[in-house]
Amino acid sequence: MAEHAGQVIRRREDPRLLRGGGAFIDDLAVPDCLHLAIARSPHAHARIASIDTAAAAKAPGVVAVVVAADLGKAGAPIPVFNEHPGLPRPCGIPPLAADRVRFVGEPVAAVVATDRYAARDAAELIAVEYGPLPAVADVDAALAPGAPLVHEPLGTNVAAEWSQRVGDPDAAFREADVVVRLTLRLSRGGAQPLETRGLVARWDGERLTVWAAIQMVHRHRRFIARQLGLEESRLRVVAPPDVGGGFGTKGQFYPEDILVPALARALGRPVKWIEERREHLVASWVEREQVHELEVAATRDGRLLALRDRFAHELGAYTVSGLNLPQNTMIHSVGPYRIPHLDLVMRGVLTNTTLVGAYRGAGRPQGTCVIERAVDAVARHLGLDPVEVRRRNLIPPEAQPYDTGLGTVGRGPVVYDSGDYPRCMELALEALDYPAVRREQARLREQGRFLGVGVVNYVEATGTAPLESAEVRIEADGRVVVVTGASPQGQGHVTMLSQVVGEALGVPPESIEVLTGDTSLIAQGGGTFGSRTTALGGSAALLASRAVRDKAVRVAAHLLEAAAADVVCADGRFSVRGFPARSVTWAEVAAAAHGGRAPGEAPGLDDTQVFTVSQSTFANGTHAALVEVDPETGGLRVLRWVVAHDCGRVIMPALVDGQIHGGVVQGLPDALNPQLAHDAAGQRLTATLMDYALATAEDAPPRFDIRHVESPTPLNPLGAKGAGEGGIMPVHPVIAQAVEDALAPFGARVTRLPVTRADIWAMARHGGRP
Repeated sequence: MAEHAGQVIRRREDPRLLRGGGAFIDDLAVPDCLHLAIARSPHAHARIASIDTAAAAKAPGVVAVVVAADLGKAGAPIPVFNEHPGLPRPCGIPPLAADRVRFVGEPVAAVVATDRYAARDAAELIAVEYGPLPAVADVDAALAPGAPLVHEPLGTNVAAEWSQRVGDPDAAFREADVVVRLTLRLSRGGAQPLETRGLVARWDGERLTVWAAIQMVHRHRRFIARQLGLEESRLRVVAPPDVGGGFGTKGQFYPEDILVPALARALGRPVKWIEERREHLVASWVEREQVHELEVAATRDGRLLALRDRFAHELGAYTVSGLNLPQNTMIHSVGPYRIPHLDLVMRGVLTNTTLVGAYRGAGRPQGTCVIERAVDAVARHLGLDPVEVRRRNLIPPEAQPYDTGLGTVGRGPVVYDSGDYPRCMELALEALDYPAVRREQARLREQGRFLGVGVVNYVEATGTAPLESAEVRIEADGRVVVVTGASPQGQGHVTMLSQVVGEALGVPPESIEVLTGDTSLIAQGGGTFGSRTTALGGSAALLASRAVRDKAVRVAAHLLEAAAADVVCADGRFSVRGFPARSVTWAEVAAAAHGGRAPGEAPGLDDTQVFTVSQSTFANGTHAALVEVDPETGGLRVLRWVVAHDCGRVIMPALVDGQIHGGVVQGLPDALNPQLAHDAAGQRLTATLMDYALATAEDAPPRFDIRHVESPTPLNPLGAKGAGEGGIMPVHPVIAQAVEDALAPFGARVTRLPVTRADIWAMARHGGRP
């Protein structure tokens, strides 16, 4: 399908959205629907002495006020999203706190009323008597001797530990010419999708239907059914046709996912909950905070020998997401480089802050930052060009597939399947015109202007295991319908799937109906996460299309009184090779198939495929940026951003470019601003969009250059890899390297991200670290 490379194929979803025809969760109007509001903790850590709901219960329009004791078995703690042997004693969050709260924003009570405003007003009448307790707001405080415990039964704030070793790192460090050490601190950020979270649930006495702005309908069905004690066959979960951004945040399990359906069942009426923006800022899962103690062993000419990393990963107040994120950090900390010896140790640390879950990249950006800052430190120590050190250590294409020696729990070995990493970096340098940029940098520096260059490589685990499904169905009138287990949040699933199926069947993609996100339409599904829909969902659709086409050819052969081997399908018709006048249409073939008029063929014309993988496929790329820094104000301006990107076979170039653009722009505010700051007591300092810096059009690089490299993967029939997270993964280390480069005359060292305007000003004033 490489023939589509370079062609402009417009997204089918956009005209409807641009005309205001989107169908989001809050657009869903269910008759007789009640509305839910939640009373949340104002404290980061406190005992609950009492909850007085009397005033709330008497408020106008209130139907019910609920506390933990009212939920029964539905009030059980939420299970960990991904089990892991490094997390032997998970600490699940209950839908409503019973005797203790552990972060600002934790749900304490719920109000159901006839409209959302009445529910919100009543929730403010709930009187909770708290006994405040000491809190720990970051990993350093949580690991300090004598620190308050987030969960006292654990006896520690370290809830998880996991390690991996490859080769003989101890010997490598003993014998190395050079050992470089550094500490790297990474701070929190959140997805902030345009649409917040939301659910609607309806119980009809026998069956529960849940509509939700989520990313994985089948996984949510299993979770909700388990928590409510229902058989999965009695539960239907639907993601609306439009979900206004997900970025991982809408792929997690939340208290509201249980509260809404549990109350709908208890009250016998539909219940809706739509998250407010402030709720999202304080109570939706976030990530990124880690502290890494790094050591790198190298030769005098800059060859990497070993990497040792001891890092603390913040979990927040409960262990809801398991260890998927730090596992991703660990396996991505090797990058595209040959490093024969590894010693990697992770600790998961509980704090009295918002829970940690996936946000675009889901641990991958931290791993990229680790290895790229380590390479920069080696280059600086040896007085070498950081680009040259990278060039000397990149895995060559002839070494593919390349086994890093690392593994995962649940996602298979970390074996790079294909890729030409040196070519990607050289393409990026060529697009940037690296020698010319260096000359311009030197010229402007003499005039008192400070340009900086950042060049960073990355490898991205995509096509996340285990499976995705697709059904391709030709109706009796010839219409083509595709059903997928993956639900979109703006990625372009309809455009991509209709293109894959349309090409396979020889029909116009715009004529194909694509149905997504409904457990009643397809038995299995993985969902949209981990840059996987094209690689897995597209492959399932391709295989199903081939099966349908093969059957259609056999049916057409019967109608044409020809051998199946002599029938060709093109331009929506079936004909006998060499006799194009003898032909039948898809509608004629479909009618015959549905009517059972083809001997030896079962009635109908459809096929369902579940495409399963045992490991990820690994995309890669190089980002290069040119920035200008103002030492007087600390201001930073991005002048250019170049990307050489390899996601295997590129099915839809415009969609890939959009993912890259969006990822870079989404990452820039995280790299330059303290997004989710807390004070020492665990109170959020950035709890509104007045304080939390979102990207705007003005933040986008004025010049974006993208080069595509295609190294098809052998792991799926499309040869495609994912592209959803590669845009954001390198942003932090690119900015860090570019700032250091711009402020090299001042001796600047960036060891903490984000690097803020105040940090830049301080480094220019005092040298070294801010």
